Amino acid sequence: MGYSRVLEGNVNRTASWRNEFSGKGLNVARALAALDNDVTLLTHMNPSRIAEFREQAACERFKAVVVEDPSPIRTCVTVMQDRQRGSSTTELVQESPAIEGPETEAAILDAFRASLAETDCVIFTGTRSPGYSPDLYPRMAAMAKKAGCYVLMDVKKSDLTGSLALPADSRPDLVKPNLEELIQTYGATSDPLGIVESIPCSAVITNGVKGCFIHEPGRELVHVDALRVKARNTTGCGDAFTAALADAIMRNRSLLEACHAGTRAGALKAQEEPF
Repeated sequence: MGYSRVLEGNVNRTASWRNEFSGKGLNVARALAALDNDVTLLTHMNPSRIAEFREQAACERFKAVVVEDPSPIRTCVTVMQDRQRGSSTTELVQESPAIEGPETEAAILDAFRASLAETDCVIFTGTRSPGYSPDLYPRMAAMAKKAGCYVLMDVKKSDLTGSLALPADSRPDLVKPNLEELIQTYGATSDPLGIVESIPCSAVITNGVKGCFIHEPGRELVHVDALRVKARNTTGCGDAFTAALADAIMRNRSLLEACHAGTRAGALKAQEEPF
């Protein structure tokens, strides 16, 4: 929803709005599809919205593998203000409800397992919905590695620490939390750079307009500056970064080159006209 300015405590009406399926997984899928990749998004969804979701996926040129679950779909609102001294983006996010189907997790695992033979890269992104097993992402990461896939994880908290604790041949190839997520995972009193340097696999730590750090075990930490642009809509910039990062890696670019690609993608997304 777009406004010239939101007045708190008042009724704010607008003719600038759009309604669509979104979320981290979908944002990454649509960006990868825009970069001409063959993309499959695996998710669960209430049956009442699946046809509508598949229609959007077809328009955005990615495949959708959907497991039915009775839980409702959350609704989130992004409020964009075009103020005189610069625009702002505010996200009003409803927490994800718990899955309700007793067979949902097993169905997700079956669909995931069936897809691995034709998959080169698996991306885990976003917060695992309540109701799934705490070790779901680490188990899936290990399955993907066993199948020979490149595994990129943009996750936090126990999904991140559990995946990093896997044996060397099962842990992800690359993790990509942002700095805030890293602090949420390891605690505000921890030393962020010390944590980054202790990560047992490659890592990219993004920090918004301050750029990102690249960690590769045994090498010196590298910083990549962000690009200065006039931002119109910052929602999904990190997801655009993730998609371009993965795209470049799968095209055999170095991690530094991939981070530059991600930086450009995030900057382009920030300049996107929302309506």
